[in-house]
Amino acid sequence: MDRVSVSPSMGSKLKSHYERSKNSSRDSTRTMTDNWITSGTWDFGAPEKARMQSVMDEVQGIHILDMGTRDGTFALSLAQAHPKMVVTGIDTDASSIEWANAEAVKRKLDNVTFFVDDILNPKVPQEGYYDTVVVMETLEHLPPNQVQTAYDNCMSFLRNGGRLLITVPANTHISDEDHRQVFYREYVAGPDVVWIEKCPHLWIAWKIEKKG
Repeated sequence: MDRVSVSPSMGSKLKSHYERSKNSSRDSTRTMTDNWITSGTWDFGAPEKARMQSVMDEVQGIHILDMGTRDGTFALSLAQAHPKMVVTGIDTDASSIEWANAEAVKRKLDNVTFFVDDILNPKVPQEGYYDTVVVMETLEHLPPNQVQTAYDNCMSFLRNGGRLLITVPANTHISDEDHRQVFYREYVAGPDVVWIEKCPHLWIAWKIEKKG
């Protein structure tokens, strides 16, 4: 199995930035999101929808795994838009998974299923099975020293030729303990990374192909 690594300096850079940012004043560094909301010129739902669509356009194959699915918004939308896809969503929050499964029943979707599981210690049984693994708005919640584990776990569930899709908030100041780190493009690994340029600039989005 290929080991897909973040850049050698990414962990130390993220740790350093985390230490600097976690104690900074939110008033001194306003995020792009803050600016968009307070400007009154943006429908805040529009960037989110554009982000989801930019990732959905990159999904390939039949068997799809959404790691860190939360309430299943993306997985449900994907399953509804592509009835021939078989979508699995996992998250550590049991109440979110319960809601997502109920929503799938409500929408009469039989091609999507949700399980309680952990991106850092996943129990999903089909290693090397999925055509696409999606990780949206998840890595920023992990401490810097756990990012590599998350990467490796995601890659292990891809078949050869499969695709990993990732989005994280872009250059966002750490304003609370829920976001554990900040991502910049230069911190993400190089030769295998392809940017998803259609994603709004509030986020960094990229894809990695698993080579055989």
